[in-house]
Amino acid sequence: MPGERAPLAARLKYALVIRRYEFLPVYVPLVLTPALLGARSWGEFASLDAVLALVYVISGLQVANMTNALADREQDRQLKSRQSDAVYGLGVPRVVAHIAVSTAVCAALALYLTVRAQQWGMLLPALAAGLIGFQYSLPPLHLKSAGLWQLLALQNGCVFLPGLFVLWSFGHPLEWGSVVAVLGFALALTSLFVTSHGEDYLVDGRFGIRTYVRALGLVRAFRVQLAMLVAGGVLILVSVPATFGFSWGLLPFLAAWLVSIRFLDAVVRDVRRAPLHEAVADLHGKSLLGPYHSSLLSWATVVLAASVLIGR
Repeated sequence: MPGERAPLAARLKYALVIRRYEFLPVYVPLVLTPALLGARSWGEFASLDAVLALVYVISGLQVANMTNALADREQDRQLKSRQSDAVYGLGVPRVVAHIAVSTAVCAALALYLTVRAQQWGMLLPALAAGLIGFQYSLPPLHLKSAGLWQLLALQNGCVFLPGLFVLWSFGHPLEWGSVVAVLGFALALTSLFVTSHGEDYLVDGRFGIRTYVRALGLVRAFRVQLAMLVAGGVLILVSVPATFGFSWGLLPFLAAWLVSIRFLDAVVRDVRRAPLHEAVADLHGKSLLGPYHSSLLSWATVVLAASVLIGR
């Protein structure tokens, strides 16, 4: 019951659930890729500041997850009862406390890393990412229900802006090739991890949530995702060799990218051919594959970024 205090083991479990610990295999590459591109040596990459940048980005993403779990706790009773149970198991005031403490940690880390790097422009992506994290689920912007703005919010708030912060955190001038590669990474990765939004098409409509899928319709939404995946991969495949020369890491990235394109293209064809309710039902199985493809592509990008650092 909401008023009862759960045992310590249960509270620890609930704290992990609202932070969406299952996303860690994707979160870690979000930091490793720009860190490998931004560092000039393995010593820089393995430095304490790089570790703190990892903690900063993951904590920031978890703040957004906790805020979303708190804001959607009633809706999640029907859709994601695990999230709702965790919110009420901890208690709403305690969830707010978790968010406040994690936000303070993120702000302190962002300020510390900015001072260390002497790159004051780093505060801009940090502030923008923080704003998106809260406004994704909360009014007045409620970006989760803002149509195409939802996709832009996820692309920038989860991947590009944190990646830009990490690139800057080493104190070196930004290399255009690294910035473009992180932008391509944001486009490609977002196109895959949002696949699950398709299966919520009908339910989101009942709750009045205007996701990008509701705004575009199923077919156009997945076509946009496929276009994002293609464009993101092209940006990486062009910017990396143009800036750093040919790297062997391009080969595994290319393979993972083509596999993911084949996956999303199959989703587009299936959705286009099936009636709406049947397409939504079929998307449940496809959405389970989305995280695997996003993990594959993200770790292949880490390999590519590592090969760039090896070649410096």
